[in-house]
Amino acid sequence: MITIKPKIKMQNAKLMYSIILIFSICILHFNMQPVNAQTKELKAKQEASLNVLKNEALSYFEPVTGRVIAVNGKSIKISSDMQKSIKPGMRFHAIKEGVNFIHPVTKEPLGKIEIPVGGIEITEIKGDEISGIIIHGKPEDFLNAKIKIAGTKIKVLFYQGNVDWFLGDAYYQMLKDSGRFELIDTGIETNDIQRLVAEAKTKGAEVVLSLNSEDFTDHINLTQKLFYVSDSKQLSEKKVPVNIAYVKELRFKSGFFGPKEGEVLLSFQLPFGARHIAVGDLDGDGDPDIIIASGDSIRVYRPGVDLKLLWEFKVPSTSEVLWLDTADTNNNKKDEIIITSMYGEDVNSYIYELKDSGFVQLYKSKDTFIRKFGNGIAAQEYTKNNGYDGPVFSLIYSEGTYKKGGAIKLPEGVNIYDFQPVNSSDGKQAILSWDDRGYLNLYNEKGLRIWISKEDFGGFSAKFKRQSPTIMVDRGEWSVKDRLFVKSNEVLAPKRKPLFGMAKGLGYKSSEIRSFWWNGITVEERGLLEEIGGEILDYAVVGDRLIALSKPLFGIRAQNILKGESPFGTMLYIFSLKGR
Repeated sequence: MITIKPKIKMQNAKLMYSIILIFSICILHFNMQPVNAQTKELKAKQEASLNVLKNEALSYFEPVTGRVIAVNGKSIKISSDMQKSIKPGMRFHAIKEGVNFIHPVTKEPLGKIEIPVGGIEITEIKGDEISGIIIHGKPEDFLNAKIKIAGTKIKVLFYQGNVDWFLGDAYYQMLKDSGRFELIDTGIETNDIQRLVAEAKTKGAEVVLSLNSEDFTDHINLTQKLFYVSDSKQLSEKKVPVNIAYVKELRFKSGFFGPKEGEVLLSFQLPFGARHIAVGDLDGDGDPDIIIASGDSIRVYRPGVDLKLLWEFKVPSTSEVLWLDTADTNNNKKDEIIITSMYGEDVNSYIYELKDSGFVQLYKSKDTFIRKFGNGIAAQEYTKNNGYDGPVFSLIYSEGTYKKGGAIKLPEGVNIYDFQPVNSSDGKQAILSWDDRGYLNLYNEKGLRIWISKEDFGGFSAKFKRQSPTIMVDRGEWSVKDRLFVKSNEVLAPKRKPLFGMAKGLGYKSSEIRSFWWNGITVEERGLLEEIGGEILDYAVVGDRLIALSKPLFGIRAQNILKGESPFGTMLYIFSLKGR
C-alpha cells in the first residue's frame, strides 16, 4: 500500500519545483505559439530603442568630479580626469574643503568638511577645454572649488503623458532597474511643463522626465524630454521609433492567459497571496487608495505607475478576511475600512479609521457580518450551525457609536453578500441577487423572481461547512458570494471560465466582468471586460477604472519559472472603463 503524505517536506521542495517547472513548460507549449527568431529580433531591437532613451537620461547624471581652474564673472573653466563623461547641460555642485573632520574617540582624520559654494552648468566642450556658467553662488568663491555629481539617486518626476501604459511601464522599469533614479509618480494629466515642475517641487524631485508619443500605422514615435526643476530649463530631448507589434507584445507581458489586448492599463504581481480588495479615500485628500487583504494583514497602497505602500496593520483574531469594503459612515469626508473576518469557526467584524499616521478600531462585533450598503452599512448575524442567521439589518452611526437599526427588506433566502438593489429608468425597484448555485436572479418589489441568468457564473471559492452535532450528518455549506457592484445603474458581476468546459476543479483559465441592466421589463446583459487572466478573486471600481485581483491558473505564473522568478502570488490589474 502506497501512502501519499499530505504535506511536502522542505527536502522535497526542489522535486516539487521541478515538477511545477516541467508541468508549466508543457502548458506554455500547449497554449502559446513558439517564439521564432524574427520575434526575438523585434523584441531586442525595440528594447534597444528604449535603452537609447534610458542612456540619454543617464548620461546627464553620471557621477563625475572635477575642479574649477578659472573664473571670469559667471563664466568658468574646469578640469577633470573624467572629461569623456562630461557633456553640455550637466549640472554640478561646487564645494570647498574645510577643516579636517576628526573621529571623536580615536582622533583619526576622517576627511574634510565640505562647504557648499553653489552650482554650475556645463555650456561647451572644445578639445580639452570645458566651459560652464555659474547658476547660483558668488563668483569669487568658485576658484579652485571642487565640483561633482554625487552617486546618490537622482529624484525624478516620471510623467508618461499619452504614452501607452504598457510601453510607459516597460520604460519605467528600465529606469528603475538602472539603480540611478528614484522615480516619483504623478497623477496629474497635463503637458504644461510649468504645472509638472510645480508638482515636482512639491514632491522634492530634482528633474522632470516627460514622455509623449505620436501614433503611426506601423510604429510609435516616443519622445522624452528632461527638465531641471529648479528653473524649468530643458536639458534634453530625444525621439525614438517603437514598432507597434512590440507595444502589442508588451500588453501581454503579464503572460499566461493575460488580459485581452488594449483593456488593461497597468498590472502588478503581488509578492503575497491576496483574496480581497477595496478602494477608498482613507486620508481625505481626494485621491483613491487601494486596500488589499492578505491573511490577517491589511495593506494600503497609492496607485501609480508603481504601487506605493502607505500603511499596513494587522486585524486581531483573523486568519482569513471574508469581506472588505470602504464607506464614509460618519460623514467626515474620509472613508473607513469595513472588514468581516474568520478565525477557526468564529466570525468577527471591524471598522477602522485612519487617524494621524495609523489606523484605530472604531467598531468590533462578534458573530456578525457587515458590508457597505448604499451610503451606510448592512449587517447580519452569524451562527456556526447556519452561517447566515436572521434578517439583514442596517448598522447606524450615531453619537460616536454604531447601533443596530431596522431590517432591510429582501426576498426570502437572500443574505448579506448576495444582492444589490437596482432601479429601472421608469423608477421601478428590484433586487439582483446570487443564488447558491451561482446563477443571478432578479426579484421585483413584491419579492417575486422575474428573471434568472441562462448559466451559472463559475461558482464561489469561499465556501464553509455548517457545523453539525454529529459527523454522520452533513448540514451542507454556506458561501461568501462574489461582489456585485452598481455603476451608472448597471450591475457588474464576475464570471469565471474553467480550463476545460465545466471542469471547474481543474482551475480557471480566465475570467470576465459582465454588466446587467434592468429596463423595467427584462434584464439586458453585455460583456464589460473580457479575458482577465486566471481566476478573478475580487474587484473594485473607482471613477472610470476597474481594479481586479486575479489568481493565475493552478496558482502559478509559468513564465516566471522560466525567468527564474517566483511563480507564486496574485496579479493586480487596473483596467480602463472609458467608453464602456
